Amino acid sequence: MPSIIVHGGAGAYEPGRDHERGLVAAIEAGWALLEDGAVAVDAVEAAIVVMEDDPIFNAGLGSSLNLKGEVECDASIMLSDHSCGAVGAIRAAKNPIRAARLVMERTDHVLLVGEGADAFAEAMGLPSADLVSDRRAELHRKNLEKIAAGESLKFMPGIRGLADEMGIGTVGAAAVDADGALAAGTSTGGMMSKLPGRIGDGAIIGAGTYADAHAAVSATGHGEPIIRHLVGRTAVQGAGDMGIREAVENAMEIGRGHDFGFGIVGVEATGATARGFTTQAMSWALRDDSGRRTFLD
Repeated sequence: MPSIIVHGGAGAYEPGRDHERGLVAAIEAGWALLEDGAVAVDAVEAAIVVMEDDPIFNAGLGSSLNLKGEVECDASIMLSDHSCGAVGAIRAAKNPIRAARLVMERTDHVLLVGEGADAFAEAMGLPSADLVSDRRAELHRKNLEKIAAGESLKFMPGIRGLADEMGIGTVGAAAVDADGALAAGTSTGGMMSKLPGRIGDGAIIGAGTYADAHAAVSATGHGEPIIRHLVGRTAVQGAGDMGIREAVENAMEIGRGHDFGFGIVGVEATGATARGFTTQAMSWALRDDSGRRTFLD
């Protein structure tokens, strides 16, 4: 059975109706393609593009700003045959997930970053946009005020705390199509007031995004420990032995055991979906033949 699940980020925030509207629009864009017989990767890309175009989410037009007040986005996409592509610290592309897919389909590489990623996106004819939103600019200004009250370069522990306070968001999707093919994707503006050039889990295959013949997942939350523990790959490998629901719950134990906040959504080849999070909240939605369910946990 085809199915798709999306998330709007895990962190310290209270999801509201704007999040719900964005999630519903994303899930329906992906589901419409699956109903028409499209492959899973098309549905994943379509759902994430909708969220990248919605400034309520920390991706695309709603991306967080780095310490210099600039947008640097990460995105990745992966299929059940292990095809994958990613971009990191990309600044100009309106939809980073599209750039990630083109890396997968048009090059022999997996990851392009920085100026190289921007040049590639431009060469591929992807639309560019000014991704600095008023809402994120205001959050960035407040962060700088708090950092300025600290001591010299001892601001990094403070940034971690501020990121928790402002909410760490990422968007992502995982889908299975009528032929049982799986795909997952993740897109994010990253951590608020991060150091320029920082790459998070959203660009790292095996961390924020992973898929194989059994399952596909997208993670969200504090990127550094997600990378250290390869959360995405761990969850997918577990799904092959125990199913996606138990595998996601086991992944949650990694976060609890190592005291870091993250969330994850996933789907397996049967069409079953799962989600879990160790943060204050995670917004997510799913769609399958039984209908649509939207959650503002």
